[in-house]
Order: sequence, then C-alpha cells, then structure tokens
Amino acid sequence: MSTEAATLTPDIKDTSENAESADVNNEDYVDMTFTKEVRQATKDVHKLTDVLVNAKFAIALSDDEVWYDGLLVFYELYKFFETHLPESLLPKELHRVAAFERDFAYFYGADWKNSYEPRPAVKEYLAHLEKVAAKSQVLLFAFAFQMYMALMSGGQLLQKKRMIARKLWIFPKDNAEQEEQQKQAEADAAAATAKAAATAADDGITENDLRARPMPVQVTISQVGCEATYFPVRIATLKIKLRRIFNEVYGKLNEEERAEYIEESRNVFRMNIKLLRTVKGVNRANLKKLAIAVVFIAGIYVAIKLAVK
Repeated sequence: MSTEAATLTPDIKDTSENAESADVNNEDYVDMTFTKEVRQATKDVHKLTDVLVNAKFAIALSDDEVWYDGLLVFYELYKFFETHLPESLLPKELHRVAAFERDFAYFYGADWKNSYEPRPAVKEYLAHLEKVAAKSQVLLFAFAFQMYMALMSGGQLLQKKRMIARKLWIFPKDNAEQEEQQKQAEADAAAATAKAAATAADDGITENDLRARPMPVQVTISQVGCEATYFPVRIATLKIKLRRIFNEVYGKLNEEERAEYIEESRNVFRMNIKLLRTVKGVNRANLKKLAIAVVFIAGIYVAIKLAVK
C-alpha cells in the first residue's frame, strides 16, 4: 500500500464527494458513501455472524460464564489494536483493555492472569493480525473499525439485555414513576432486539437503512463487572469520530488498496465466527433455560388440567 494511504494527518476532514452538498456545519454529519460500499461488500459474512450469535447466544448471554468467556476470546484482539494503532487511527477514548481486565478480575478473581492462556483460535487470529500489521496499519484499522463499532452497537444491546436479565439494570422502586421506568427499560430492550433482527433480515442496502438504522440505547450504568461495554462518552459522538477517521483512510486508497481493505473487513467476520464457536458454556446455559421453560409450561398445563376438573 502507498505511504500516503498509511499516513493520516491529525485534522480529520470529510473527503467524500457528497460533502459539498451536505450541511457541513452540522457537527453530527458524516458522509456514509464509503460506509455503504464496505457494508455492501461484507453483508453476507456479517449476516453469518448475526445468525450464529442469535442461534447460540440469544438465551445464553444472561449466563455469567458465557458472557465472560465471550469477552475473554476477544480480549487479546482489543489489546492488539490498542498497542499497534496510533491515536490518530484509534482514539484513546475508545480503548477497552483496562475495562475488560477489571471485568475479568471481578468474575475470575484478581489473579486471573496467572491461569490465563489464549486458546488456539485466538492465537491463530493474532498471528493473522501480526501479518496484517506488518503490511499496513490501514489494513489493521479495517479490523479495529469493525470491532469497536460492534462494541458500540450490538455490544450495547447485548449488555443491556444481560443487565436486565441479571437484575443489574434496575431503577429504585421508591415510587410508581420509577417502577414505570423499569418496565419501560425492559420494553425498550425488547423493542430494540426486534428492530435489530428485522434490520439483519433485510438484504437491501439503502441510504435510509444506513442513516435511519436504529442504534441500541447506550448502556448508561457502569455496574461492577459490566465495564467492557460501558463508554462514559456519548456513543453517537464516538461513532462519528471513528467514521470520520474511516472516511479519511478509505478515501485515500486506490482501487487495488480498497479491494485489500474490503477483503480484510470480510476476514473480521470470518475469523470472529471461529472465535465465537470456542465460547464455553453456551450449550449448558441454553439447556438450562430450555429445561426451566419446559417445567414452566408443564406447570401451566397441569394447573389448567386441575382447574378443568
């Protein structure tokens, strides 16, 4: 890749062709032309990841063992990004490693690193990142962009659902208004889940889909053990900043370099699928939830039969 493509100036500007016709005075404006291009090129492998998460983790994510093991498989990747990318490509307010480590200390104990060893699939992923980083920081950024966007989108939805399921997202029940807030929080989580599923099922890529696509409500409560997905800065602001960096990087690439960037963006999802399949406890957690559901339904059936008699 060219030297120009791998070097960023500190002052990030919107370089897309449509910027002239946009309201450039709007500080929240980000041109989505390049985003659409990459999203279109990765939508098939992205959907495979969504299907796997929905199939294997929809129920199990409220299980602590599954949640923390899921964080553990991705921990090394974020650590790699944060030690190999400059702040011009990865602003420090996005860094997550310290938060991951506090979560692990909470669940596994303060000495968790003494018995920790990255699993083979993680080592394979890291070996690929080493090769990518040796070739170009821009190609490594292709991985980081997708991974941090994931934390700020799906990560928020999954954490909020988990916190509600684990009774960690709770408003004080001092009065009727606060109880109503709790009910509304749970309703919002359910609505966001349904909306995200509908979006994932839509194969069409349109301007409206990208700009109006609902973003999961930001996790605003920093509970102990739930810090990995908590951002003290407004997520919409962080996404805008990261997308502007992406526009600056991708806008400088020639056709061949863009093809390389897209291929590595596709590799993010391919390799993430391999990692997700190594998460421990998913089947156990799902069977436990299923057993509870069966017992509940059986109880209702018996109660109805007795009532009829």
